[in-house]
Amino acid sequence: MNAPTGSGANHLEANSLPAVGTVNGTATMQNDHSIHDRGSVTSSPSVGRTFTVDPNLLASSNGKYTAAPSDNAVNGNPDPSHSGTTDQIEATTKGVQQLAVDASTAAAGESTSMGVGAAKKKSKSKKKSKSQRGLTAPTGFEEFYVDAPLTPAEYEVEKELYDPELPFSQRLEVAIQRFCARRNMDSDRKDVFDKYLALGGISAGPKQFSGGLDANAMSDMSAADIALMKATHFVDIDKYGGEQAYEVDFVACAKAFFSSRVPQLYYLSSVNSVKDVKAKTNIIRNFLKYLLHHDVCPEYKSQVIAACDICNLTDQELPKTMRAQSYFPGDFQTACSEIFGGIFQGKYAKNPHWAPDAESYAGMSPEVAHRTFKIGLATQASDEVTKHYREQNAAGNLETLKVYNACLEVVELLPADEGIKRFYAKHPAAKGLSALGRLKAKSWDAPFKPFRDLTAEERLAEPKSPMELYEFFVEDYVLDTCFIGMKFETTVHDLSFGLKFFDNISGVFCSFYGSIPNERLIGWRVPEDEPLTPREKNIITSALQDIVGGEEADTAALAAPRGNDVNSEDIEETW
Repeated sequence: MNAPTGSGANHLEANSLPAVGTVNGTATMQNDHSIHDRGSVTSSPSVGRTFTVDPNLLASSNGKYTAAPSDNAVNGNPDPSHSGTTDQIEATTKGVQQLAVDASTAAAGESTSMGVGAAKKKSKSKKKSKSQRGLTAPTGFEEFYVDAPLTPAEYEVEKELYDPELPFSQRLEVAIQRFCARRNMDSDRKDVFDKYLALGGISAGPKQFSGGLDANAMSDMSAADIALMKATHFVDIDKYGGEQAYEVDFVACAKAFFSSRVPQLYYLSSVNSVKDVKAKTNIIRNFLKYLLHHDVCPEYKSQVIAACDICNLTDQELPKTMRAQSYFPGDFQTACSEIFGGIFQGKYAKNPHWAPDAESYAGMSPEVAHRTFKIGLATQASDEVTKHYREQNAAGNLETLKVYNACLEVVELLPADEGIKRFYAKHPAAKGLSALGRLKAKSWDAPFKPFRDLTAEERLAEPKSPMELYEFFVEDYVLDTCFIGMKFETTVHDLSFGLKFFDNISGVFCSFYGSIPNERLIGWRVPEDEPLTPREKNIITSALQDIVGGEEADTAALAAPRGNDVNSEDIEETW
């Protein structure tokens, strides 16, 4: 490609090549252009043409070339046509070298002045797109993602990796390692997955004292051995008392994780609860399906399938428990709490200075509470309860007989019928109130209830309390968030005229709520028996180093527990 002819202080083209060398002060460069003695650039179609810079031309500070004074000799060779001092010749050589540097800079794609000392401009790096950064690549957790069918070669490899004759803990470690390698585990997904495995007795982190892997070691190892050495999740057998102490139960782990651990560890808002819950269940469901697809543990196939069903049930129930916890106890229960000395009594504050735009910061005004209570009693209470209330109210004998904590399970939901809805819609006294339905529950033996310290004989002799049934008046908008089997812990008040109400909600749980002993051992470490103090460790370290002649002391000796015959003062005096 031809370039236009220019003159004066010119720029080299981007395709210029570095200088080949100098001969007697003359620089040669492979290029398509010839730079002549007057600083002009001419195009030449030939490749391999050399350009020559006359040694008499010196680069001045303004980037233009001027004739140099003559000297009588250059390197001992007199030349009458070129005369000048040695300093001038050296300056000429430096100018030619700088010209070669400028040519190399121009080859990198920058426009550089022919003048000596031209500034080099920094190129701006372009920001990579999301596709180039891998952000749009499949993660393996898409809704309809499935693993590809196994090839015959892959089948043979996995047949060795997941041989049923191998211990289950070893097969599971390898499966977890290969699952993580085939999925895009960002920080959020990895956090959920690690916590799920920790609940199941599987620790995350590099194996200690394994010696690592190198090319020589891997060349003599099978695929199963390599996968086992690369595993970063492993069953901590020593922590839980040996492999014989384990009981494999995928269903119990899934129930405990989604019903107990997830509500404790993660904030699930009532607004985005559906999306937040599905993001977590999808990770565990994906892993369980991976176990099924690769036939990791055929002896526990039915358990893995049942654990997948727990993930599907979690998608339905856990978001409802989040919404129910924000709506409980409802307007009628709050009104009863305000009137009969519950937790909401005296909490009402109309337009408080810290929340001027709020109608009520908490609780309910006495006027609205009495109106809500009386209309609810008239529409839902039985004739017997209404009669007792009128008699005791006239005599001033209304009182709370009993207040206690109760764990309940929902057994029936009865929304308001059409007659009650019409009454709330048309009656002036019910203006602004929600139609009232009924919620029936039974007592629930929660696993987190305080354990009674009884002997085996006392436990057998203790009479079992009969199953107690409860009925509460609850608004329809609260009943919409409830479901059969939902469990909740609350404070129940028994009133003297036969009505019960609840106000303080401690928790709302899924129908499959459960816990396992592993939950208590998360983060647990074997305690040291009388560990050494830092001062004692320093004394023993110095003593051991003196014994071995300054070499590194045996650190295992420092980890040993202190015996009764060890006295720090004696050690200090001895050494």
